[in-house]
Amino acid sequence: MDAKTYDCPNCGANLQFDPESQKFCCEYCNGSFTESEVLNYAQQVLEYERQKHEMPKEEEPTDDQQRDMDEFSENTRLYQCPGCGAQIVADVNTAASFCYYCHNPVILKGRVDGVFKPSKVLPFGFDREKAEEYFNDWAGKKLFVPKDLKSKKQIEKMTGLYVPFWVADAVNKMHFTGQGKVVRSWSSGSYRYTNTKIYDIVRDMTIEYDGVPGDGSRKIEDSLMEAIEPFDYTAAKDFNMAYLSGFYADKYDVEKEEMYPRIYDRMFRNSCKEVDATCHYSSVSGKKYDNKVSSLRWHYMLLPVWFMTFDYKGKLWEYAINGQTGKISGELPIDKKKLVFGQIGMGLLFFVIALILGYFIGGLF
Repeated sequence: MDAKTYDCPNCGANLQFDPESQKFCCEYCNGSFTESEVLNYAQQVLEYERQKHEMPKEEEPTDDQQRDMDEFSENTRLYQCPGCGAQIVADVNTAASFCYYCHNPVILKGRVDGVFKPSKVLPFGFDREKAEEYFNDWAGKKLFVPKDLKSKKQIEKMTGLYVPFWVADAVNKMHFTGQGKVVRSWSSGSYRYTNTKIYDIVRDMTIEYDGVPGDGSRKIEDSLMEAIEPFDYTAAKDFNMAYLSGFYADKYDVEKEEMYPRIYDRMFRNSCKEVDATCHYSSVSGKKYDNKVSSLRWHYMLLPVWFMTFDYKGKLWEYAINGQTGKISGELPIDKKKLVFGQIGMGLLFFVIALILGYFIGGLF
């Protein structure tokens, strides 16, 4: 029979029962909790997991929306990479020749199903030449990167890619309760006084979220896309095939039902921070967050990203440039030969400086 364990409401570590105090104690944050507090927290966690997986229902597409979906299918083509499986969407006048991800040749697979028609598109804000300039300036400031990373052959693989995003609007209502402690200490003569006041805290907060994003491509790392946020949605346009001309788009492979827990989590955590910011106490314990999402509206949007991968010693490195702001994300590899020679060069430089200083200092005496 498995032993039942409980997590600390403060830091999430495992709690241990203390027979002396008859409480559950945390050895990491020194918190102590009654059985009812521990059980209430465990129930909160279960409720949070339930709510974030129960997405509110949405309406069926209208006749006009269905006609738009059919038109989208007629005017787009789907290409697939036989190497990594990436699926690339392009308009009928733009032929995809290589995979944006692994650079292998792609194969025409046919039309794109109308359900993949975006509702909005955020146009690219600058051209390829500017994107290359951004990347070279960024990578050029880093020491010991492989020279091939900035070669013409590598830079040519940079792709103007519309990345599929599920963007959610919703109303988040949070009811918060807890206990706030205010501690005031002062000295008078040889005595030290401490005054402690405990308050019941109740907060009701409603936050309207507009444009909570989550990328719908499994190929591209979520952390990479989050690192180049934010995008300014006020510049978004109703989708028109003209915006796709000359660019590629990735076909989403994450359904919104699967995306919802991530969107919910982002809203929930932000709402918790907003509520916590109103609690001006020395400490707060017994926190309980009751959260509810309503009025959920989805926008399937294509957001502009200049995307590039770099295969270096068997590892694929990914780089993304926000096609609206120029913000860059990605980890740069280190050329170990450059690093060794650089360290040797620095060592020699310091050695020469030391000799010169020793010569002049010796000359003074």
